[in-house]
Amino acid sequence: MKTPLRIVLTLLLFLALGFVPSLHASDVVIIDGKYKQGAVVAPDPEFPIHGQHLQEGGQGIYRLVINTKTGLADEVKILKSTGYRDLDASAVMTLFKWKFQPGTIDHRDVLVKFSLTGWSRGLH
Repeated sequence: MKTPLRIVLTLLLFLALGFVPSLHASDVVIIDGKYKQGAVVAPDPEFPIHGQHLQEGGQGIYRLVINTKTGLADEVKILKSTGYRDLDASAVMTLFKWKFQPGTIDHRDVLVKFSLTGWSRGLH
């Protein structure tokens, strides 16, 4: 018994789709260098995977309250939210890792921009 042409074509289509790269947006997190002045350690936040999938984006302003003895942030306040809890959480948790020279600064307001730009190809 011969296999119908429709089944053969369907199987070929599924095999071909397995090798086609998927399209996804490129994630970008931007903190202007002026906000990092005087910092000894100032990593950028990661763009949460969940936020990428939901195509979240926005910018938030966060106030670091710096301990003048240690140079570390004792507190990070959200002055303006990105509008997305996971983006704000990523920014806040990362800003707690920032370190300044002790005794040089007592607070700093930081603008963090989360954006999805263009589309790039990636493998499944």
